[in-house]
Amino acid sequence: MKNIINEETLGQRIKAVRIRKGYTQEELAEVMHIPKSTVSAYENDKVDIKGSVLVELAEHLDTTPNYLLGCENSKNDFVTEAEIILSQIKDKKIQEVLLTQIRALIDV
Repeated sequence: MKNIINEETLGQRIKAVRIRKGYTQEELAEVMHIPKSTVSAYENDKVDIKGSVLVELAEHLDTTPNYLLGCENSKNDFVTEAEIILSQIKDKKIQEVLLTQIRALIDV
């Protein structure tokens, strides 16, 4: 059974996308060169996020600032479920093999 994360606020959407991508707060903090506590504050809507930081967050999470702000609808359920499944596979090589196979199916 998959966990459903509420995505009503900016912080909730950041957390949901981070989890779907398979990142921990520590990993996201590391690539952004910020403390883990700052990522936690973002996800818990404890601080206002500057526009430039929002753009950087979106880039690292492979999404758009508009999605994080709630201006775009979420992807369809099929895509979301596929992302959740892929994010649960921790071995990056296996993830790449699966993505290669999925891409090959497009050409069939």
